[in-house]
Amino acid sequence: MTAVEVAAPSPEFAISGVEAEPNAATPLLRFAVSVTDASGRDVYTIAAAAQIQIDADRRAYDPETRRRLLDLFGEAARIPATAGSLQLGRVDTLVPSFNGNGTFTIALPVSADLELAAGRYMASLPGGTVPLTFNFNGTIFYGGENDRLRMTLVPWSCSARYRLSVATWRAMIERRYAGSGFVRLQPDTLERLRLRRAERGLPTLEATIGALLAEST
Repeated sequence: MTAVEVAAPSPEFAISGVEAEPNAATPLLRFAVSVTDASGRDVYTIAAAAQIQIDADRRAYDPETRRRLLDLFGEAARIPATAGSLQLGRVDTLVPSFNGNGTFTIALPVSADLELAAGRYMASLPGGTVPLTFNFNGTIFYGGENDRLRMTLVPWSCSARYRLSVATWRAMIERRYAGSGFVRLQPDTLERLRLRRAERGLPTLEATIGALLAEST
């Protein structure tokens, strides 16, 4: 009599919460993830990769926010129709052993760099939530017949959605950077700012930039 082959694991993921890591060297979000599988197999581990994107077209924007998003999405009157997905990050992680149900954490480093699209987007929002999509792939290691190690791939259809509070993001960035933002400057640009600061006798580079902006208005 031929043994009936039990189906391979086909996990489903859900994001249950998020918190900012207070002691990280750089801003870090920890997403709590639950995983379920109905195959009845012992899943030894999942070498998973999660690609996290901002679904900018899945939220509404007031006129002022549309104006602030002009450099990202173009004509204000057409937002959110012109808004698409913005890459927030990609994380590799190992899911602990489970049978039926399990939990793990996705630790996502983020940046307040305003040269990055995600950083500019988050800095432009007055509040509310940000729609995220987590797309999963990777390899599942599980127990087959006679306790043999088997492998299969995480289905490409595996994804989960979550709405990240803008307040959570803002509190994390302000705690790390004390309410300041930053942009990257080329060495020659920075040197020109330093020279202008010295020429004008200004106390800081920020004051120098403010003076230059005032002159251009």
